[in-house]
Amino acid sequence: MKKCILTLSILFLSISSIFGALSIDDLINLSKNIGTLEIAWEKFLDYLQENPSDTRISEVGELISAKIYLYNKYKDFYFVNELITENIKSFCINLGVLSTDFRIPKEDTEKIIFIFPQIPDIVEEILTTGNFSEPSYKYLYKLEGLNYFIIVDSYDLFVQKIIENSIKLPIFFDEDMKHFVLTFVPKNNFALFEEIINKSKYIVNEENYLGIYSLLSFLNDNNALKQSLVIYSQLDKYFSLKKELTSLNNSVFFVEKQELSSFISQVFDVGNELKDLQIEKTLLSNMYYSLLKTLNSKLESIQECVPIEKDFEELTLAFNNEINGEILKLQNNVVRIQSYPVGKTNVSTPLADQKSEEKAQNNEKINFTSTFLYVVVGIGIVILFVLLYFELFPSYNKINFLCNLKFGKYAVHLAEKLVIKDPGNYKNFLILARAYEVLGDYTSSINAYRSAINLKDKNVNVFDKKDS
Repeated sequence: MKKCILTLSILFLSISSIFGALSIDDLINLSKNIGTLEIAWEKFLDYLQENPSDTRISEVGELISAKIYLYNKYKDFYFVNELITENIKSFCINLGVLSTDFRIPKEDTEKIIFIFPQIPDIVEEILTTGNFSEPSYKYLYKLEGLNYFIIVDSYDLFVQKIIENSIKLPIFFDEDMKHFVLTFVPKNNFALFEEIINKSKYIVNEENYLGIYSLLSFLNDNNALKQSLVIYSQLDKYFSLKKELTSLNNSVFFVEKQELSSFISQVFDVGNELKDLQIEKTLLSNMYYSLLKTLNSKLESIQECVPIEKDFEELTLAFNNEINGEILKLQNNVVRIQSYPVGKTNVSTPLADQKSEEKAQNNEKINFTSTFLYVVVGIGIVILFVLLYFELFPSYNKINFLCNLKFGKYAVHLAEKLVIKDPGNYKNFLILARAYEVLGDYTSSINAYRSAINLKDKNVNVFDKKDS
């Protein structure tokens, strides 16, 4: 396709030389193709000598020189092709493929704005209305210094939209969106997030917790959390308990008999914290109920009381009838260590036997641990060499292997390296799309798939031309 355009451009130049000099618009069109970019500059210099009074001379000269400069500097990046062709949407999509740490320096941003003068207006529109006409525009934060071209009177609608979208779909407020907010919204406006959240009824609905927690965590990470510290601490505790309850529910089936005392103590501690949580917690209560029910079934199958140090009387009547009933059952399956009569042989002897048994088990664990450490160190060395091999020589198959193992984050890292190394290969964007999909970043995955399709179409056109 590029070869075809280049051929047509050369043919156009030949015809123009016969029928007359090129116009200023002809020069602009020539600059929209990498193959004729240098020719556009040469013809511009000729035009300058012949038409020194043309009012558009300065504008077109800066445009062509900006393209030549950016192409020479970023020719290894796929987005530079979209700069030359002046395709702003594709330019933003290809910016999104790069790491969140990638930035284009301020002096280069000024040249890009000369090519895309609509960029400041696009960002102002987003910050004024909160609407992204194109999702890929969120990647414009990677242009350093762009915020100096932006003038916004109020950020209320933008913040409102960010909150609404984040609550509907928590993944909306991803790392790129956080960087967009940090870049274009002054910190003295961050208080708007708290004001809108506190005035709304979002917090009373448990389904909204993840989106709100993500927003408040963002404010907390940037030292901008003031009015909502209590809500944030409650949500932080909520998700901490959710993580603990998930872990306990997953491991309750596999707890060994000698570990039951410690496990039951953890169940008590989680219940004690859950009892004090002041926000809606139906989901956590259901998880706790499931945990207690499964634990009681396990204890009933053992048919002997487990000694513990915790007093489950403290949790009595702290929950609903179902949970309170399971707590009462648990009390019948355990016995507090403090309740053993001192000096009676029928109690002290089992305890002494238990200590001897635990000591023997500890010795076995020490021997097992030593062997286990040697195995772990050996495996660690192998893994280190494998990672080093993957890092130095990334390939489509290696990244696909990582995707199959669900190592999305590392797969994205290697895929980005592959794209930077060979941005003209559509397969690199294809495997990047798959890596994003495994990571759960579906927006970036779709963008990468589109880049792969566009690039593949271009390559197909090139091969078709060669065959003809």
